Amino acid sequence: MEELAELCEGVLCANFDAEAAAFSYVCTDSREADADTLFVVMKGEKVDGHDYMVSAAKNGCRAFLCQRIPGELIESELDFAVVTCENSIEALGRFVRTYNEFRGKQTVAVTGSVGKTTTKEMIAAVLSRSFGVCKTHANHNSTIGMPMSLLSLQDSDEMMVAEMGTDDFGQISFMSKIACPHIACITNIGSSHLEVFRSRENISRAKLEIADGLRPGGVLILNGDEPLLGSVHQKNVKTIYVALRNPEADYRAVNIRYGEGETLFDLVRGGETICDIRLAVLGEPYVWAALFAIATAELVGMDMDTVRCGLLGFEKAEMRQNIYDHHGVTVIEDCYNAAPESMRAAADVLKMLAEKRAGARTVALLGDMRELGENSVEYHTGVGRYFFSCGLDRLICVGELAKDIALGALDAGMASEAITVCLDKDETDKIAEAVSGMLGAGDILLVKASRAIGAERILEKIKRTI
Repeated sequence: MEELAELCEGVLCANFDAEAAAFSYVCTDSREADADTLFVVMKGEKVDGHDYMVSAAKNGCRAFLCQRIPGELIESELDFAVVTCENSIEALGRFVRTYNEFRGKQTVAVTGSVGKTTTKEMIAAVLSRSFGVCKTHANHNSTIGMPMSLLSLQDSDEMMVAEMGTDDFGQISFMSKIACPHIACITNIGSSHLEVFRSRENISRAKLEIADGLRPGGVLILNGDEPLLGSVHQKNVKTIYVALRNPEADYRAVNIRYGEGETLFDLVRGGETICDIRLAVLGEPYVWAALFAIATAELVGMDMDTVRCGLLGFEKAEMRQNIYDHHGVTVIEDCYNAAPESMRAAADVLKMLAEKRAGARTVALLGDMRELGENSVEYHTGVGRYFFSCGLDRLICVGELAKDIALGALDAGMASEAITVCLDKDETDKIAEAVSGMLGAGDILLVKASRAIGAERILEKIKRTI
């Protein structure tokens, strides 16, 4: 605890020998705190962790990092050693950065408007063929989750793949300076969080904060098809571009084609073409993720045969484009998030599957896309038009915002009787009944929406009725 106070620029207060208050684990939830754990106490918008310090102490926890010491704890007869600081999150960051430096592991950082989790998972899958790899858990890509993931590194881990998300300026910079990555990737600049950032230019600025903590001599891997990233030059940093269309990119995917449940492409790199790189998943977003993974793997010295095996062994994250058969209906379950870019990519996959199955009808259940700002209506109607252009047969729109997807499809020429709108996302039985009545053997159902819609709950009810 004395070391922690020094690292965090905090003040140590203890009612017993502080040297006995060493800890082996760190948590941010009082229910996980015990005698071996440092409880990092934070004050959130709805819950103040300081209110749970006494209950944690009663469970045996004696080490705390917090912003204030509750009077109830001081007055108790419980042992405690507390480091107080101005901001618990910033103090945690300083501690993790020092710990990360001490461990000396190579770090790859990933951000982007869409596709960052898939890219993180793809990079980890490839690197794990040659190295012990730790990665941020699930979507723990925040100013709390990402540092906590760094603490999970094991002695057997040689590399860390850290995902970084943001909904405000400064957050990615904060995380990058903690992780101090050797390699940093920006998948794309999209429309997510326009409500906060107001413009794609500002989103680009926020994503480029990932370079703030890059080590001297580090490498920044960027989307070479994105104009906002086309002229990035960082001091003491090498920049590499990956692309599908830009002929000047360092790594380019060409001749993309699709089979039954797989994607193949050729890689153009340094004047050489490497043919038939295979992914056991469908869609262009996975090709993008593969390009970032290939570039990263080659930077750390992996050979292409090993990279191919890693790409083929990639497994999708939970609730992201899971394609399976259910009682004769092909289901594309993609319920984790939704942005205009990922919606269009999902439409492409739906169309692709339909083209390979004669007579298959396509049904899409689409929900709200959140945090798109003042152009939200335009983005939603654009998605509706795009789905219609892909030959969609039936459309179900769920949520207050998603009604504009329906309007876009209607405006593009889709028949009104082929469109169903349900403004209340909680009417799951009604929605499931409507969708089930549209489906028959051989049809294809796509379910995609922002997490707030809870589309996975609707899908479970649909599956019980078909």
